[in-house]
Amino acid sequence: MTVTLRQIEYALAVDEAGAICAAAKALHVAQPSLSQQISSLERSLGVVLFERTATGTSTTPAGRAFLVEAQQAMQAVERAREVAVRAASSTRKDIIIGANEMTPTLWLAKSVATLRASVPKLAARVVNFADAESLIEAVRSGGIDVGVGPLHASSWRERKHRIGSLELGMAVAHGSSPSAPVPAGNLGAQDWVTCPSNAPVLTALRKSIGDPRTDDPSAAHLNAAISYVDAGLGATLVPAGYALPASLDLVTINPPPSVDVYAFALRSTDAVTFNRIAGEITEHHHTSP
Repeated sequence: MTVTLRQIEYALAVDEAGAICAAAKALHVAQPSLSQQISSLERSLGVVLFERTATGTSTTPAGRAFLVEAQQAMQAVERAREVAVRAASSTRKDIIIGANEMTPTLWLAKSVATLRASVPKLAARVVNFADAESLIEAVRSGGIDVGVGPLHASSWRERKHRIGSLELGMAVAHGSSPSAPVPAGNLGAQDWVTCPSNAPVLTALRKSIGDPRTDDPSAAHLNAAISYVDAGLGATLVPAGYALPASLDLVTINPPPSVDVYAFALRSTDAVTFNRIAGEITEHHHTSP
């Protein structure tokens, strides 16, 4: 005789609902599938659990006796799950946080330090990615537990938390541009250097000012793009407050281009751990200068 937990769950639902159709609706399963599972359970047990009537179902004496024990079995399974979770929480958890290079390192550095101090059993480390797509793929494949970076909310259907908006400025060679905010409309003739992490924002900025050019020098990552700027090849977009070399200036654009930054993970990621990490990063984002 083989009885599955799913069959027990379904039988308990039918008993509570008093009808196959109502139980199927509560369980979010198709009625034929539920009926098939109940019939299979009855065949395995060799008894009839429910009598089908025109108005629903009624539980037989054999069914009532079985369901008393079945309820206790389900409670035992739940207790076993809780014991396993507690046992797992007593060991050190290694959490890998993936960060897009556009995410200010100060947010993550302060957050990881706070997490390590407040949750000694949580070992968090950060891995950097040059573009949003690579980070998203790493989270989706399970190689990264929590991703932090620019993200279109509609592109991620699983667990996510909005950290905040990240404004970008223009990194230029020292003395090549006024320190006052530059109107976005005046950037039509500006030469640019792109990289995978800022290319989408630059494309949107150019579209807004009617600049059709697409032949910019392209770097593999943001630090390389900054080196190109230092060599006189143009300007590039960096997060406001980004630590630039002394040979470069950070100029504000008016209005400043921005991206929404999210913490995101798979639904299978522990919700408590995810919310703690996302909350810490959000707090440090709002308190950072």
